[in-house]
Amino acid sequence: MATSSEAFQFALRTCKNHDQKEIIGYCKTCQEKICSSCIKEEHATHDWETITDILREKKRSLPKECKEIRTHQLPALRRELRRFDVKIEIANIRFEQNEATLNSSRQSYISKINQLFDDRINECRQRSEAATQIYQSKREGLKQKVEFLDVMTTSLDVDINTLPNHDILDMEKEMREELEKALSYSADKYTSTTVFVPGLMDVQVLENMIGEIHSVSVEEKYNIERYSELICSINPISDTKAWIRHMKDYRSKLLDVNGEELKCMDVHSSDFIISKSGDFVHTYQTMCSISIFSEDENEIRTIDTKPLKPTFISITDNDDILVTLVDGGDLFNLVSTSRRIVQRMTLTGKVLYSYEFREDGKTRLFIRPLNTAENKNTNICVVNKLSKNSGELVVLHRDGRIKFTYKGDGLKLREFQPVDVECDSKCHVLVTEYISRSIHMLSSEGMYLCALCLFDNLRPYVISLHDDNFWCGFYDGKVKVFKYSN
Repeated sequence: MATSSEAFQFALRTCKNHDQKEIIGYCKTCQEKICSSCIKEEHATHDWETITDILREKKRSLPKECKEIRTHQLPALRRELRRFDVKIEIANIRFEQNEATLNSSRQSYISKINQLFDDRINECRQRSEAATQIYQSKREGLKQKVEFLDVMTTSLDVDINTLPNHDILDMEKEMREELEKALSYSADKYTSTTVFVPGLMDVQVLENMIGEIHSVSVEEKYNIERYSELICSINPISDTKAWIRHMKDYRSKLLDVNGEELKCMDVHSSDFIISKSGDFVHTYQTMCSISIFSEDENEIRTIDTKPLKPTFISITDNDDILVTLVDGGDLFNLVSTSRRIVQRMTLTGKVLYSYEFREDGKTRLFIRPLNTAENKNTNICVVNKLSKNSGELVVLHRDGRIKFTYKGDGLKLREFQPVDVECDSKCHVLVTEYISRSIHMLSSEGMYLCALCLFDNLRPYVISLHDDNFWCGFYDGKVKVFKYSN
């Protein structure tokens, strides 16, 4: 890369569209140098100034702008470079961990399975190399633009009064174009993780029982910045449309990925879900009821839950609903008469299961149950808030027995504040977590697999899967849509 102003010298002094016509002006609308014919023709209605006037302004403003870029935007871009370095290091560490896990397990098996382990290691290596290659490619692209902007802004800052006038305009245009490209780079947009999960060995089914490699990739597709308040509900109806609700407006609105409002539902409810059959199911805490509406907002039926308040609701694969029910007492200081229940019921209101106590019939399952989800293996996942600043994920068998409890062990958090839970088609469990600003990914047996997404300045709140996409709503009102490859 050139390191002096000579690298930016250009020979063009006449109009590129009108041969031999001298350039006399600059079109601010198109950011192009123009001649007298241009001014009369294609740029007749545009905003333009003479070269002398525009250069006088540029010489005054460009040094300050270049300093601003070097002071603020270049450091931010360099931080993105370092974040790509972290991604690369994590991919390498993950491979080393996978290799170590496989090699330690190898010792307990007979020699004829060695080749199977080598096959798994090679697969991990290939996936790790593929992830590293993506990160390195993106990092190199960003690095080149950072180096270019450093040279360009320094040249414009230092040599602004010695550079040929026309070159200043060309250099400024190129600087802005490259800066816009550089700012589009973000390490958060690219996540690829490969985790080896060992299984219980059985010689007769050796290849299947060694374990499987869960390889999950996440890439940001859309970023919706319509709201500034907490997103408390997302119900996708396609890859590009979802019903979304934020905390200060309990009406759900149908938005596309550009943030455009397509429809508004004039129903003020506590929580809201769309059934498999297309009905809209709303909970009302104040009225202790659940209402079911058709798509055209005609009420079909109301389910009475008195004296308990229905708070959060989710849909199951067979179109039952999981409802969180609480009494009106203290949030966390429970007494003998306190009620904290998760119920499975039909859309007609028939209660199929009530989850309140452990097998002894006395010990409570929940302190403050929040969001729920049914896994493909029929396990019931419940976010259980233990206090204002702590919580856990409780996973139950369908009959109510506890399968496992997850307290954030994967990231070794001192405090774990889960908010929402979702399950994918491979029975992975996804949990949004406030403290670590991340989405934890667990196996169906409760093993921590990875932080599916880590966000620097955003705290994820709600998530919802739709085909190969997952939607995530944040505390600050942003909504992101990710491509999810499992």
